[in-house]
Amino acid sequence: MNQRSEARRPDRLCVRANIVFVYYKDLAAAQRFYEDILGLSLITDQGFSKIYQVSPTSFVGLVDEKEGMHSSSESKAVTVSFVTEETDEWYEYLLSKGVKMRDPIANSSRHPTRGFVAYDPEGYYLEFEKFLDHQQNAALLKALRKKD
Repeated sequence: MNQRSEARRPDRLCVRANIVFVYYKDLAAAQRFYEDILGLSLITDQGFSKIYQVSPTSFVGLVDEKEGMHSSSESKAVTVSFVTEETDEWYEYLLSKGVKMRDPIANSSRHPTRGFVAYDPEGYYLEFEKFLDHQQNAALLKALRKKD
């Protein structure tokens, strides 16, 4: 039997949401970008950490590297992905705000998505993507469509 199908956490161990924390040299500049450009709502201000709501159960946390668990690094090994149906609209909006893009918006040749990558003030990849109707995306699209 496949070990992956046997591995199962107990039902009583729940996860209600997720927060991706990213680390900055200039927290104030990052905060302005996430609020003024991306339009995210500040949910929790811990001083050295600012937590923003992205969707009902997903959050991004901006952390001052001087006080966080990690330091900011030159090589940004994290991509913050925003799943949206409005990839083209986000692309045009961010371009109009002067946000630097990695490449033009396009359908992926590697997997059935449409999207683009923008850079935040310190170079983190912000991926805006739409998962296209395709068998490969069926389970994810079903999960995204669930109502609470």
